[in-house]
Amino acid sequence: MERGAMNEFAAVARQRQHEHAEAELRTALRRYVGGKLGHADDSDDIVQETYVRLYDYRRTRQIANVGAFCFAVARNLVRDHFRRSKNAPCTDPVDEAIVCQQPIADEVLDYRQRVAILVRAMKAMPPLRREVLLRRQLDGIPAATIAADLAMSRAAVDKHCTRALADLRAALERRGLPPGGRR
Repeated sequence: MERGAMNEFAAVARQRQHEHAEAELRTALRRYVGGKLGHADDSDDIVQETYVRLYDYRRTRQIANVGAFCFAVARNLVRDHFRRSKNAPCTDPVDEAIVCQQPIADEVLDYRQRVAILVRAMKAMPPLRREVLLRRQLDGIPAATIAADLAMSRAAVDKHCTRALADLRAALERRGLPPGGRR
């Protein structure tokens, strides 16, 4: 076989391999989105929007893992869909005997991210503010007792707690996370 013919054959083989991978990804996305929605009505629209965003993103940037990118976009689009429709993902009653008591991976990651942010914010607080917050919120010590222990007024204890909680809220908000709950 000539070199030109071999190059052409290799190019056709690469194109077929790419088309096969693309078809597998599209099928996997449809299955994923359909499973999250519980019906196929809107899943094709969400998969299509996922590809539109993929192509738009590729115009200006490289994507190392197209599959991971597409699943992340699809997950966000499904969340947006439920926010807009104000429907819960599943309306069928679930038998409590089969429900897994372990948190899902997204919840664990969200929790760990929040804890790390809050720990950094606590370390950045003035020591007295941190001390008052820990005694009041974690240990549940009454404000009057803290005030007596630290030789300060009850109003000062309340002010330290208020400012500490505001610092924690601001630390979460700076990273795009709402205080006290999942995204």
